[in-house]
Amino acid sequence: MKLLLTIFFFTFSIVLHAQEKLKIKREDNRFLFYQMGNKNDTIVLNKSDLFFIKLPDSLKQSLQINISNGLFKAINKDSLIYQLQIVKGMKYSHTKPDSIFMTLLEGNCIPSHKIEINFLNTVTRKIIFKNTFFTK
Repeated sequence: MKLLLTIFFFTFSIVLHAQEKLKIKREDNRFLFYQMGNKNDTIVLNKSDLFFIKLPDSLKQSLQINISNGLFKAINKDSLIYQLQIVKGMKYSHTKPDSIFMTLLEGNCIPSHKIEINFLNTVTRKIIFKNTFFTK
């Protein structure tokens, strides 16, 4: 009987000890893009022009943000909040391969009060998310 209890407690202690050692860090795979403050489809300077963008590590290498008639400007170096600036007649693309938010001029477009934002997977060449905003 003592032998069985000893084996049971020994096995139980090994299992508890093994569970403490096997901790796996899970990656946060959420893709977040939303407007801060008043959420609507009209962009007003310094009122509804801030956006929260969080990209998971799995998408950072293959995601490109394309914007017609506007561009995102990082508020802080370490922040995930970006200001959508109105630039009529110009197309910009943004990538964030690591911690650096890179902006490239892609060309021109028809000047308009309509800002189109596309999140493009560069590997599959498919649009993940698309939205249209208007400027006031």
